[in-house]
Amino acid sequence: MTKFPLNIVYLCTNPGLNLDKMLGPKIHIQAILRGLKSKGINSTLIAVQKTDSVQEYDEFDKIILPHRYLRGFVHRIVPYTGIVDSLRILQKIIALNRTKHFTLIHERYTGLSWGGVLAAKFLRIPYILQMVGPGIEEKAIQGYPISISRKWLLLLNQKFLLTNCSQLILTSGLITTFIYSRRGWLLPNYHVLLTAADQPQLISAEEILTIRQQYCQSGQTLFLYSGSLYRWYDSVGLIRAFHKALDLNPGLVLLLIGAGDAVNDIQEYIQKNHLTDSIKLSGTVAHNELLKIIQAVDYCLVFYPGEPTYFGSSTKVLEYMALGKPVISTPHMLEIIEDGVTGFMSKSSSEKEFAAKIIEVVNNPEQAHIVGENARRKIASHYLWKHYLQRLINIYQAALERH
Repeated sequence: MTKFPLNIVYLCTNPGLNLDKMLGPKIHIQAILRGLKSKGINSTLIAVQKTDSVQEYDEFDKIILPHRYLRGFVHRIVPYTGIVDSLRILQKIIALNRTKHFTLIHERYTGLSWGGVLAAKFLRIPYILQMVGPGIEEKAIQGYPISISRKWLLLLNQKFLLTNCSQLILTSGLITTFIYSRRGWLLPNYHVLLTAADQPQLISAEEILTIRQQYCQSGQTLFLYSGSLYRWYDSVGLIRAFHKALDLNPGLVLLLIGAGDAVNDIQEYIQKNHLTDSIKLSGTVAHNELLKIIQAVDYCLVFYPGEPTYFGSSTKVLEYMALGKPVISTPHMLEIIEDGVTGFMSKSSSEKEFAAKIIEVVNNPEQAHIVGENARRKIASHYLWKHYLQRLINIYQAALERH
């Protein structure tokens, strides 16, 4: 039997992935590090950030490398290649290995990165690559298409990583569409490892009442949308859809928790249409407070524009479901929600159809309750972080046995 992995490098190399402010990745990364620690597996977080420190990671062994690149005139001529950061990562891992004796490198891939795979080759240890998106096509979907020169570098980098990884983890099976079908690449054997949720401590009926009184009146139906409020998410489209539902049922209230470049547009729409009593912006809140708010609402909304792309689940959706909340989504959550069984999905992302789905669910509270309970049981039996960690450790073990 191969030696069990005792010393893991958990690598995050994209300086654009803000480990403090981006709640979804933060929950995911901390859950993995905390879970590995609980299993007696030593992990060292090595991350490239735009600052030299991160908050709320004191419980973990970590190395934060401030982002470096070729500045001035050179940077204007030569696009960012990731080479400077990657060489520093390579050097840091090799230096740390003298005392830590790493057995495996697990990289959360989100951009140009060479250091982790080169370090794994130099140390002759397995390299686990985890892709949370296709890494290139998603930028165009988000409205930020990549330049031709940078796209070429990213394709070269991804091809190298995919060719040299010991195990490939995808956070969604939909990612394969972009790499298999659109690029015509042959992927190595891969594992689809959806994200997970915790079962948080339940709050009292008094606390639930207190929270509800902050946002709605007695007898009103309270909805929650939490997450990024970006234009590419068509967050204003969500507001327009909810406005259409309000026209059919004025007793609805939507609480928005999050931030992003669409906030001003949302505020303008709310003011222009006199919706301040029905749609309320709360800004961002701490994760532990968000979990309490989820328990106090009646329904949770998930809204994305267009057709499903490279993701079919998300951490926040699993957290809603873990607490037994009926989730109403556009058709993007197809990897975790079965319409009418563990959640509700509109047939398309059109505002009219999403509004109709909201009204349909509100008009059938008994069915919504059953669906919420189905969702809770599904998460409790298959999608808690303890399940995720066991699957991840199995992948580590397989990589070590084959190496």
